Amino acid sequence: MSTPVRPLRRDAQRNHDLLVQAARDVFADKGLDAPLDEIARRAGVSAGTLYHRFSTREALIEAAMQQHMQQAIAIAQQAHDNPDPWQGLDFLMRKLIAFQAADRGFCETCAERWFASDSPISQLAKQYDHLAGQVIERAKHAGQLRADFGVDDLAAVVTGAAYALRTSSARTTPQRQLDLLQNGIRG
Repeated sequence: MSTPVRPLRRDAQRNHDLLVQAARDVFADKGLDAPLDEIARRAGVSAGTLYHRFSTREALIEAAMQQHMQQAIAIAQQAHDNPDPWQGLDFLMRKLIAFQAADRGFCETCAERWFASDSPISQLAKQYDHLAGQVIERAKHAGQLRADFGVDDLAAVVTGAAYALRTSSARTTPQRQLDLLQNGIRG
């Protein structure tokens, strides 16, 4: 029998929410290795409060990235709902590249961080992978996508394009990156 989780006091909930939002903002700018003290400072709380609320960096990352994973699921759902298989895949890639290019922390979460399989963020990632996999399979079935292309490939090319957009000194655009990628994966 599990013990019911008590809701946080109002001030504790406020601190939690401030820390999660500050973490999203700092991770978006500086990545997942950003100083935790900076997150606490931006939230207007002490480092002790941060460590009391989140005992590990991974716990804070997970709390901060859950909303982003939910947004990725919503994007995948919209792509899945598009009746045209290629337009659905194009929408998924376009939105995810833009999202990851704008948010370094989310890009790193998608590319580098592995969470426990029973964690909330891993459960959200499984939902996303399922929807994205269906979008990919529809495009394959329509003959518009390479037969060997999968969800892991999608993650790699999207993350790579987002990284290129965020870090490249060369003048490139999201559309250019997407065109190059899609020419390589078409069936």
